[in-house]
Amino acid sequence: MLLITFIIINLAMFLAMVFVFRKAMITSSYDETKRLQQQNLENSQKAAELEQKIEEAEKHYKEKLTRAEDEINKLKERAGKEAEVLKEQMVGKAKEERDRLIEQAINAKEKLREDIEGGLVEKSLEVSHRIIAEILNSEHLKLVYDAFLKEVFEAMEKMDLGALKGADVKQCRVQTSHALDPQQREKLIKILSERVGEKVSLEEVTDKGLIAGIIVQIGSFRIDGSLAAKFRKAAENIRHGG
Repeated sequence: MLLITFIIINLAMFLAMVFVFRKAMITSSYDETKRLQQQNLENSQKAAELEQKIEEAEKHYKEKLTRAEDEINKLKERAGKEAEVLKEQMVGKAKEERDRLIEQAINAKEKLREDIEGGLVEKSLEVSHRIIAEILNSEHLKLVYDAFLKEVFEAMEKMDLGALKGADVKQCRVQTSHALDPQQREKLIKILSERVGEKVSLEEVTDKGLIAGIIVQIGSFRIDGSLAAKFRKAAENIRHGG
């Protein structure tokens, strides 16, 4: 009897211990399960947040990439326009340089032509002087000189030299192919003095290069009545198609 009681008590204690241990295990499992569920929830939230951040990062990256591509396209377009402008400027400068060189060449050609023609004129004048010297003797040249002198005096008598009045012009330079005789000298002084308004003296220079005739220079007034001047004027008219 005693043995049976002892067995029952031990059995009851064992069952009680099993119940307590089971309850503890169940409680522990529940807590652990709850903790794992909470951790899973937190992990899910973190994963969602991380995914959202990744999406936002990708979105920002795509936006930046798009802006960068737009900027690159704009830079390419701007560079293309600048290159086109630079090309046009270079072409323009090249045309200007070409035109300048052409104009320079034309001017050089024209200058050379003028120099050649000028040299021919001088040569023709020299030849004309020789021809005149061969054809006309001193008496003939004196007659031509007297005729030119008369022509110059008549022209001067009709000229208005009022601009020289009060300009303190008292001396006149006269170049002649032949020396003035006293009557010619006095007549020239009289004409000039009347035109200027005061007595004028003459500075006379004999220049055989005039061939025949006279050059009068007083102040800013000048009249060239020489055969050389007529030859030169005729040569210029011929040069210019006159």
